[in-house]
Amino acid sequence: MAKCLVTGGAGFIGSHLISRLLCDNHSVIAFDHAPWDKLNNLFSLNSSAFKYVQGSVSDSSLFRSLITDAEQIYLLAATLGVRRVIENPIGTANTQVDQVRDICAIASSRQKIFYASTSEVYGKTIVSPLTEDLPLVLGEPDKARWAYACSKLLSEYLLLSLYRDKNVPLVVGRFFNVVGPRQNLSYGAVIPNLLSQAIKGMPLTVFGDGTQTRSFCHVDDAVDAMLSLMNHDSSLGQVFNIGNEEQISIGGLADKIRSLVDPLLEIKMIPYKDAMPFGFEEILHRVPSLNKIKQCTGWSSKYKLDEILRHCFIALKEALV
Repeated sequence: MAKCLVTGGAGFIGSHLISRLLCDNHSVIAFDHAPWDKLNNLFSLNSSAFKYVQGSVSDSSLFRSLITDAEQIYLLAATLGVRRVIENPIGTANTQVDQVRDICAIASSRQKIFYASTSEVYGKTIVSPLTEDLPLVLGEPDKARWAYACSKLLSEYLLLSLYRDKNVPLVVGRFFNVVGPRQNLSYGAVIPNLLSQAIKGMPLTVFGDGTQTRSFCHVDDAVDAMLSLMNHDSSLGQVFNIGNEEQISIGGLADKIRSLVDPLLEIKMIPYKDAMPFGFEEILHRVPSLNKIKQCTGWSSKYKLDEILRHCFIALKEALV
């Protein structure tokens, strides 16, 4: 049994990870800025091995006190949603840099660290599928959406340097569009937003012309991938994609959701200029190669898109009642 610390533990992915860690008989401290009475994701956790600490990763003294006692550390704290990133680029960057700064200062070789990075670091790279060894092309600094990708990529550099220089065991996972039950509608993720519109009988809104493609990874698959990487020492000091290779256009996704919920619903195309704030840039195609993680750990995603949509639909319908 390991003592685990999860930053961003009250969030969507963090709460699923914590449930799994507790089931695997680990003790867990969830560290998050949200007050306990607003943590619907964690209310069901009733275990003496679980503790919640409210605070910010920018509170260096508090965060370092939690790092010191942990054996496994999962760095999941982040600003989520393109709109939120654009509206608060400085806070977005600070969340990443602050937690990684303290990890680099005091983490030791007796600990093992997982850092949740993002497919956003691939930026404008046009190759498909995306492999971990590609040169990365990010956007212009006056486009605020790139604050998230830049801070994540800087964190990757710092942590991999920590591994090389101080032999601190760690692994980086780049998430591609993780979805599933408990996902917060306010973050603007496309699947819960389209499902919410469909459940309410509203037109399904697709930004742009709908030809942009994405792939979607079930949160249970993402958690399995994290734990698989943490359990294989051959993964240490490396970066891995975590996602699903099944791709679909956003227009095609809206059509699937319409067929699932109500075939009579309208699909409405909205130009980006009418929907997103200044500083937004769209990425037309973003699909991962998963060969590296398969070869290292044997992990592969289990859930197909149709099953993912059914799970999300059932969970969201219950939540909206």
